[in-house]
Amino acid sequence: MLRKLLGVGVEIHAQTVMKLGRYEDGARLPGHADRAAKALAIAKTMGYPLLVFVKDVDRTSATKKSDRERRTKLASMHAEIKAGFGAVADADAVLRIKATPCRMIEAWALGDPAALAQVGEKRQKREPAPKEPETLWGPELDPLSDHPKCVLRRCLGKEANTFIFEELAHEGTEKTLRASCPESFAPFADEVANAARALARR
Repeated sequence: MLRKLLGVGVEIHAQTVMKLGRYEDGARLPGHADRAAKALAIAKTMGYPLLVFVKDVDRTSATKKSDRERRTKLASMHAEIKAGFGAVADADAVLRIKATPCRMIEAWALGDPAALAQVGEKRQKREPAPKEPETLWGPELDPLSDHPKCVLRRCLGKEANTFIFEELAHEGTEKTLRASCPESFAPFADEVANAARALARR
């Protein structure tokens, strides 16, 4: 999806957020700011032109939050990540993008009904795509719940894996995903568009 939105082929070097370790320059930063700073520091040291910091908004609680609580959580996460970026000196050469699926990446995978139909198991009875995938939540261990992983499994008629996610990204359209995931995908797509213009000027 990143390659599609940027409009160019890019080489991607990925590191798991949980394995980044803490940012060592000064006092420990709060929340997601610490790992965002560490990620940017690594990107600066490696000479990468672009950093995409990816973190699900919330994948712990089985309790569905209200719209207001969800948006507050998303805004708080963005503020922490931005603060982490701001803590790293002399990193202006690295463009930064926040990718914060609400509440997890499966919501974006559920965002395009046509893509789900194309990738889904044709021989299985499948559930229609949800209209507001960002609002889904429920117990992950209940296969009939509204947990995004469970809903995606029912919509596809099979388990999702890395290759399935890649197919969904290939088949999905930016316009549709912006409309179905306005709180998290649309801001991400805006930041990618800004980065693409900046990269083109270099």
